[in-house]
Amino acid sequence: MKARLFYLICLLVSVIHLHSCRSFKEPDFMRVDNIQLYKLGMKESTLSLNLYYFNPNNSKLKLKEVKGNAWLEGNFLGSFSMDTLIHIPAKDSFYLPVKLKVNMSKLLKNSFAALLGNEVILKVKGIAKVGKSFVYINYNINYEGKQNIAALLK
Repeated sequence: MKARLFYLICLLVSVIHLHSCRSFKEPDFMRVDNIQLYKLGMKESTLSLNLYYFNPNNSKLKLKEVKGNAWLEGNFLGSFSMDTLIHIPAKDSFYLPVKLKVNMSKLLKNSFAALLGNEVILKVKGIAKVGKSFVYINYNINYEGKQNIAALLK
């Protein structure tokens, strides 16, 4: 009888958490900041950077993992990842520290196009595990927009 009650309580808590995750609003992308060379290589290099977002949700969330790809001016730039647990405050801004593995030949090709203008088109696609307590959902990350070159390279 105690085991049934325990499972019923766990089921009820899970349903409540899943319902609150369903009302999850997409965080607003604000900017890319603090780009630094983490590891330099001839074929592949790693950049560390911060992706700044604003959480419009009324509750705190946890971000467990992020994986994805990035494109610069329509050309594949590289893959990014983050495996640090991030506590996202309610109705506040937060940043994601990610590592971007860049194919150096693609970076050089894209940097020439970037030197010709003030802005570049940055596209990011990936998946993030977002949740509360012990319940996490996979959330798609999709961003495409113009970024000021001077702001990126600060």
